[in-house]
Amino acid sequence: MGLLTISKWELRRAKLSFGKKTVAFSLLLILLIGIISFFIVQNGYHLNDNLYKVVVTDPEIGSVVGTDSKFEVYVAEEGTAREMFKGGGFDILIIGKNVSFKASEKSISAMDALDKAVIKYDENRLLSYNDLNNTFPVWITIENIAREQAFAAPSLQKLPELEPESEPSPGVTDVPAPAPAPAGKPIKGTVPTPSISEVKTQKNVLPIKENALSTPSHFNPPIPFKSVVLSFLFIFPMYFIAQLFSASIMEERVRRRGELLLVSPVSSWKIVIGKLLPYLLLTLVLMGGIAIYIGGNLWMLLILLPLVLMFLSTAFLGAIISRSFKELTFVLVFLSVSLSGYIFLPAMFANIHAISMISPMTLVVKMLEGEAVVLQDYLFSTLPFYLVSFLIFTFGIFIYREEDLFTQRSVKGKLLDSVQVFLERVPAPIFFLSIALLPLVYSAQMILIVLMFNFPIRVGIVIFIFLAAFIEEVIKSVGIYTAFSRKTADIDTRTAIKAGIYSGTGFFIGEKLLLLAVIAGIAGSVFGSAMGIGLLIFPFALHVTGAIISALGLRYLGTRRYFLSVIFAAVVHAGYNLYLVRGVLSG
Repeated sequence: MGLLTISKWELRRAKLSFGKKTVAFSLLLILLIGIISFFIVQNGYHLNDNLYKVVVTDPEIGSVVGTDSKFEVYVAEEGTAREMFKGGGFDILIIGKNVSFKASEKSISAMDALDKAVIKYDENRLLSYNDLNNTFPVWITIENIAREQAFAAPSLQKLPELEPESEPSPGVTDVPAPAPAPAGKPIKGTVPTPSISEVKTQKNVLPIKENALSTPSHFNPPIPFKSVVLSFLFIFPMYFIAQLFSASIMEERVRRRGELLLVSPVSSWKIVIGKLLPYLLLTLVLMGGIAIYIGGNLWMLLILLPLVLMFLSTAFLGAIISRSFKELTFVLVFLSVSLSGYIFLPAMFANIHAISMISPMTLVVKMLEGEAVVLQDYLFSTLPFYLVSFLIFTFGIFIYREEDLFTQRSVKGKLLDSVQVFLERVPAPIFFLSIALLPLVYSAQMILIVLMFNFPIRVGIVIFIFLAAFIEEVIKSVGIYTAFSRKTADIDTRTAIKAGIYSGTGFFIGEKLLLLAVIAGIAGSVFGSAMGIGLLIFPFALHVTGAIISALGLRYLGTRRYFLSVIFAAVVHAGYNLYLVRGVLSG
């Protein structure tokens, strides 16, 4: 009952903290964001509309150019057209069949866009003949081969199955010449020429079934733009309610109202979970409404649950370690931006690369696209979020006590306090701490893999190896650093070597268990090789060696030169991983 009582108290207190105007404004803002996002999805972005200005003398040619929304087309007499072009503001001049452009980057870009627009129009016209074999007499068989990054083969756009009909659809063979527009007047939408997508969705245009129709100009990545934009709506309730949760905890700390809870007969974990429940349930209710609104279903909440827990856990930890509202704002902005990038950047690679599955938002995009989500994909995407959230809440509850809540101890000091509590409460703490912190390593390395796609593979893999090795060595040595800096263990060579063995062994065992559970999606990639997937003996020796190097560095160089010890261990670690992928680096 203590847990539910705290939840009711928190809900009532949060309700009284906000006036009616604030609540109304927040609801109005959320509603406005939803309407704008839905409008954008339905109508698309129009940032490139009327990007280039073209003046022509032939209305039929103007109608062809006008089928592309990038062009703002004007029809004028030859003399007037030349004056308009020379007067500035126009990128292309078309007199009869002669095209003129200026020596500027925009005009040259307009020429390239004009070439594509004409090709697209010509393809529409050829498709309308209803004679596919004669229209495209050359057919090419494409065979996709695997790349070093283990890219999935992109799927070609397919025509829908067509029903037979006795009367063929009339084809658009000629462009009707519209009435000449007055000089200097723009023309738009005067030609009924359908786009490629419209031609493909029209029934009985082509007498074929499930034929993959793609010309070289159509080989574009199948990015689910609409679904990605819709999935972005889920970020708003997660972000705002996490802010409210952290503000509630911070207010209790600043005004010292939390002391009454700490002296109550309720344990710290019940207090934290009791305060968490109202915000968690409210977020899920709002996200359920959004899911239904955008055409999804409530099963999406199972995918979004770990994301909500991640935002709330980081908000909780930020409120615990910050010393003021100003510092809390900085911490929350940093964490929220990092989490948003982790969640939404991989989703942009949906249907293109297997690494997109590291984000649960990719599963939401798949469901919006009508695709099935299997259990293996769900575990691969969500298990790290569940583990990291549980880890953050656990270490945050460790320091949910008076000596950390109501003191001006630094962020670093409070984090070390949480690690010290773990070392004091758990048997074989160095061994189990390396296992417990593994989800942080995994999540950080997944983010690095996504970021490394911006680099050539040989450059990206080298950067990834060094950064990943550094992260692993920090995690393996943080328990040893805490024990030595807080003097909870003897600082001698024997203790350092023993701690290094425990830490390396625990990290190795935990790493293999975690990788077996969630890493199958990238097991065939070069990044998977760099993470030591499938190997046993050598990674074990490597992890133990790296941890011993860090421990001995702390022993002889001191805790003030901690990062120097970690860097040296990371160099040794990275050297081994570079040897593993030497084939990729050498080409």
